[in-house]
Amino acid sequence: MATVADDSRVINPLQKELACYLSSFSVKPDNAYVRLFNKLRSCLDRINIVTLNYDLLIEQSLTNHGFGIDYNANGGGINLLKPHGSSNFLPQLPKGLTISGNTMIGCGTYVEGLETKAVSTVDEVMTWCKDPRNSDLSPVLAMYAEGKRVVVNRNLITNTQKKYSEIISSSKLVVLVGIKYIQHDKHIWEPIENARPNLFIVDPYPNSTIDWIKDKSITGVTVVKKGFDEAIWDLTKSVHDALYFT
Repeated sequence: MATVADDSRVINPLQKELACYLSSFSVKPDNAYVRLFNKLRSCLDRINIVTLNYDLLIEQSLTNHGFGIDYNANGGGINLLKPHGSSNFLPQLPKGLTISGNTMIGCGTYVEGLETKAVSTVDEVMTWCKDPRNSDLSPVLAMYAEGKRVVVNRNLITNTQKKYSEIISSSKLVVLVGIKYIQHDKHIWEPIENARPNLFIVDPYPNSTIDWIKDKSITGVTVVKKGFDEAIWDLTKSVHDALYFT
C-alpha cells in the first residue's frame, strides 16, 4: 500500500475492493469470538472492545447473540472502537448531491465531513461501492501502510483514536490479542505506555511485544504464549478476575 500512487483514481477503487472483500467473511458457531463473548456475556457491558481489523466478525459475533453495537462508546450498546476504520463505515452524500470525475493527487484527505453510516451486511457494502454517485468516495478505513492514512472522513478516525486513548487511560486491565508492537503506530501504543494499566497479552510469538515492555519498563504484565483460539479460557479468567476480584 505504501507504494500505491497518491491518486484518488487509484486509491478509492482499491479501498472499495478491500472493503467488499473483508466484509464478505462471516462467523461460524464455533468461532473464537463467539465462544469468548458467550463466556463474557454477563459482563460485556463493562468491557470496551477495540479492534484494528476492518472486517465485521466481531460485530456478527455480538449481534447474532442479541447485542447492539456502539462504535462511539457512548452507551448505546456494547462498546466497539475501530481506530483504523471499518469496511462498513460508508460516507453518505446528501440527497441531490453528486461528486464525480474529481481527481485528487497529493492530498492528505480527499473528502471530509460527510455523515458516515455503519451498515451491517456485505450486500450493503457492495451496493454502496457500485453506486456511481460514490465514484469519488471509498469507505472510511485507514490505508494498510505506515502512518495509517485515511483519505475519506479522517476526523471520524481521529475522534475514535481520541476515545480509545481516553478508555485506555481509565482501564485497569488491557488485553492484547493478535497484535504486534509496531513502533510507528504511536496512536495505539503511546496511550498504553502513558496509562500503564495491567496488561494481559495473548500471542504465540510475543518477542517484539516483550521487547517493547522491557524497553518501556512496563510492569504488571502477563504473557500467554498461545493463539487466540486456544486462549479463550485464559482470556475469560483474566477479565473476570479484573472485574470481580480486584
